[in-house]
Amino acid sequence: MSLARLERTKLWPVTANEVLLSWQRFLRDPIHRLWDTSTSCGVLMCCPDPDELRRMLSLIAAQLPTKDARMFRQHLARLDELW
Repeated sequence: MSLARLERTKLWPVTANEVLLSWQRFLRDPIHRLWDTSTSCGVLMCCPDPDELRRMLSLIAAQLPTKDARMFRQHLARLDELW
């Protein structure tokens, strides 16, 4: 399944971009370690669930061609160092 088809059938258009931006924004927020389900609105671009973001990023990476997936995962690994 291609990334475009994944977005069309199981997610929504431009999911990959929105999820990656949300993950980057979440990690760069100095209080990201204080995330709590009871105080979070759960909106992707505001107060996303980090476990849900990682699940979606893994799903997206699995749909990329091998070389692109490798580069994507390396980028995620660099971001994960901020966690």
